[in-house]
Amino acid sequence: MLDLISRLIRMCSEKETITSDIVNIEVNYISNTLELMRDAHRISNDAYLESGLIQGGLSVISSLLEQGITDLEIHSLLNTLLERTKALDKKYPDLNGIIESYRTI
Repeated sequence: MLDLISRLIRMCSEKETITSDIVNIEVNYISNTLELMRDAHRISNDAYLESGLIQGGLSVISSLLEQGITDLEIHSLLNTLLERTKALDKKYPDLNGIIESYRTI
């Protein structure tokens, strides 16, 4: 999830448009991937639940985007999520790599 949040921040910094659709695609990806990882015993229930906080934060951002939130506010919220994601990454250092390994390009 660290890669995901970093990508969204980079998009925001480069003045690319972040839409609720873009964020919702990522929310769905995280949700589905976390379920698969938990079912396959690749992550613990604790990691699953704590990752859900990041997913929930992205859902809030998606809703706010639909309401017309400013780019500055998006950037601020994403930076807050980035700090939370960094803390999660310290606690579960393999989590980001495992999540990204499920991504198809």
